[in-house]
Amino acid sequence: MSLTTLAEAIILQTAEDFMDEHRQDDDVAFFGGEGFRICAGIAGMSHTDQCSLLRLLGRQITVRRPVENKSAAAASHEVALQV
Repeated sequence: MSLTTLAEAIILQTAEDFMDEHRQDDDVAFFGGEGFRICAGIAGMSHTDQCSLLRLLGRQITVRRPVENKSAAAASHEVALQV
């Protein structure tokens, strides 16, 4: 298995896992961090390709995170995956 194939497999598996809301925290960390940029570079994805993939995931899934303001009535709010 080449590094390109491995990088592509990591990206595809993480994107698939992203559809499961129980795994989203780790996947958001991957896509928002250096891991995705490294894998995307090895896989030959351009910056435009990377942004397109993140926008696609952001439209399909809503990411929930805790509200930092304790006085807010809701325990969490929804935010889209940031590109």
